[in-house]
Amino acid sequence: MIEINTAQLIGFLSLFLGICTFLQKDDLKLKICMVFLFASQTLHFVLMGSATAAASNTLSLIRTIVCVRFSNKWAASGFISLNLLWGIYLYQSPISFLPIMGGCAGTYAVFFLEGIKMRLVFILGATFWIIHNSVIGSLGGTALEALVIIANVFTIFRIYSAKKKRLANA
Repeated sequence: MIEINTAQLIGFLSLFLGICTFLQKDDLKLKICMVFLFASQTLHFVLMGSATAAASNTLSLIRTIVCVRFSNKWAASGFISLNLLWGIYLYQSPISFLPIMGGCAGTYAVFFLEGIKMRLVFILGATFWIIHNSVIGSLGGTALEALVIIANVFTIFRIYSAKKKRLANA
């Protein structure tokens, strides 16, 4: 049986923040909401004792702040490289590398993609995270990533429908 403690409660806060984040149709609002989500998730994974997840989330937090101000290839390459280096340094088992892969996917998405394509890569990253979170016993984190996938699918549909409607009215 998994005990509900401070770490789990913060994981559930992340769940709420994640839903609010990935329902954003506007890419800039999405990235700003991601800053708060990653701060919450970082604290959750520190308290859960998952060093690679905490490191990946810390880097994702910094990356997202930088991405809102400066979106270029060099910054993206630097963050992907740092994520991989942290992953190698903090490696504990094959499962500990999943957050790193999720972080790299997210970095690529926020720097190089927008709209539907960005959200599709977020779904890929969420898949890595959902596996990791379920293995380490993070209830809120596992639920969060499942809902991130659902919210992204829903938002993709909303973006597609709005685009289709604009084209029909043009």
